[in-house]
Amino acid sequence: MDMIRKRYDPDPKYGYVGITGACQITGWSVSSLYKAIAKGTITYYKPNGRILFKIEELVQWIERSQVPAINQQ
Repeated sequence: MDMIRKRYDPDPKYGYVGITGACQITGWSVSSLYKAIAKGTITYYKPNGRILFKIEELVQWIERSQVPAINQQ
């Protein structure tokens, strides 16, 4: 009998999301997110082998990436 592995997606109300939630927040593909993890450019948590992201930290990371507008006159 095959065991069906239950997929656990963290509840965002606790402040954490998985890979798919992080993709929705950042607008990146799954592969791009994994590349950022490998390069160490994005913070993540790995309890019990599961990659999780704090929603607040993702938003802060996006906001730190702001490029100032160029004032053209």
